[in-house]
Amino acid sequence: MGRYSTGAITTIEVCRIELKFLLKQGLIKKNCKINASLSWNNESNISIYSSYTEQEKYIRLKYTLTETSTGNKFEYDYNIELIEKPSNLGKGKVLYFVCPETNNNCRILYRCYGYHKWKSRKAYKNRIYYESQTCSKYDYFNKRYWQLDKQIKKLKTQRKSYLYKDLVTKKYIRLQRLKGLQKKYDYLRITVGMPKSIRKHIGLFN
Repeated sequence: MGRYSTGAITTIEVCRIELKFLLKQGLIKKNCKINASLSWNNESNISIYSSYTEQEKYIRLKYTLTETSTGNKFEYDYNIELIEKPSNLGKGKVLYFVCPETNNNCRILYRCYGYHKWKSRKAYKNRIYYESQTCSKYDYFNKRYWQLDKQIKKLKTQRKSYLYKDLVTKKYIRLQRLKGLQKKYDYLRITVGMPKSIRKHIGLFN
């Protein structure tokens, strides 16, 4: 196996398996056993089998890896346990992966840094950075502005009325909060690099 890279890797650069995606795409269903496959932009692909019943909760991953440096091929076929935990909101249960290395619960599995098997972000010796952690201030503020813009537009298309029995809804409150955050990041992306005295003069933030 090749040596681990020491360069900074972000969560969007690596191969990842997200529980949210599997559930949304119907690759994991309550009381079902499902065969499917997953692929990534780097041409990686695996076969995945899921079992989500009262007796068995796991995903089975089957794939072949070829090391570019040696040409050696490695065959893998193993299970990763699924576990249900009560929701923090007190309604229903939330499904998690059980990391095969740390036994911690997680919602995303990663394969990177030359490691051949899938495990949680915290199981890696080398850190997997979130994209925002490697951005410049301007890039981060600009990215957050457009992320919030996308969320605001999505909320607006979901519901035309924000009143129910003459009371504002939770969606309306969330919409106003997102608009406030967007305004904040709009100021920050415009004024990044300005001296603090100028930012205070134009009414930004202390």
